[in-house]
Amino acid sequence: MVVLTRAIVSDSNPVKQKFQLPGEISSLVVALLSLPIIAVFFFDRLRSSKKRGTTIASVTLLLTYITSFLFIFILTVVIHIRADNSLGLCDATIITCLTLYVLCKSAGFLFLIERAYIISWPTSPRCKTPEYVLSSVSIIVPYAVVAGIAMKNRLAYRTEGQVCIIGLKMFALLALTLVEVLAYLYLTLRFLVPLLMLHFGSEGLLLPLKRLVTRTCIGTAIAMVSVLTVKVSLTMFDGEPAWLCCLTCKVDALIGCSVLHWITKPDRTEEGEHGTPQALGIAFGNESGTTARQQAYGSHSPGSTPPKPKSPCTTEAIA
Repeated sequence: MVVLTRAIVSDSNPVKQKFQLPGEISSLVVALLSLPIIAVFFFDRLRSSKKRGTTIASVTLLLTYITSFLFIFILTVVIHIRADNSLGLCDATIITCLTLYVLCKSAGFLFLIERAYIISWPTSPRCKTPEYVLSSVSIIVPYAVVAGIAMKNRLAYRTEGQVCIIGLKMFALLALTLVEVLAYLYLTLRFLVPLLMLHFGSEGLLLPLKRLVTRTCIGTAIAMVSVLTVKVSLTMFDGEPAWLCCLTCKVDALIGCSVLHWITKPDRTEEGEHGTPQALGIAFGNESGTTARQQAYGSHSPGSTPPKPKSPCTTEAIA
């Protein structure tokens, strides 16, 4: 237990005593690469959203891109006006970092919760779907609580070499890590279990929907590994140099956006797109999903063998 509460990198380490120019340059390069990439992701999905209509899923996805972009941009500006020259600016760095980071992750969680709702044959509004309500409350509420605890137990000080050191107290960092990892683990299993049941069961799953669920499962697992890696690196320090803390978080934000863009990639097949999620009634909203299912299969239930859809559809509606 002592190992978990003691920093591996001591305060006398050169990384914490000097504001290293290579580190500052690396942080700037990551920002210059990440910002245009996230901007491309945003406008690509915004164009798709305008084409197919705005939904809860598209809003949460776009919100994730916006908060990630602001997270990287604002932190880069703060870091490169020398946050180590002012204790107040140093404290503002960790406040900004933590606030935007939590908003970014929360939007991502809401998108994955919405996606799980979409692929589960929704027949009831979200507020009347126990799984949707329970998932939202059990993830967002604890995350908001530990985020508040983390904000109260933040670290911000300057070394003798005037290097800005920011971070969280160990117990707050571990609590934040635990909630994030458990949330991603639950969401990963939420997509993995249906795949395993279909694999070992007698019923099959239409290929477009299977690919969609598989991508989401893999993407959620990648996001979980990314978060865990970043948090483990943070536990090695009792506060990190501002440039290093922000660098690791910016990389995590870029990975998260890249994963979301990949799992929302439109799935086009060569068979004319029959039996895709849209035809299965798995659209962003409950009304659109029910309408699409009724138009495609009439009164047939999800468990019965569906006839050929009346018209071809695409999985773009779930992207």
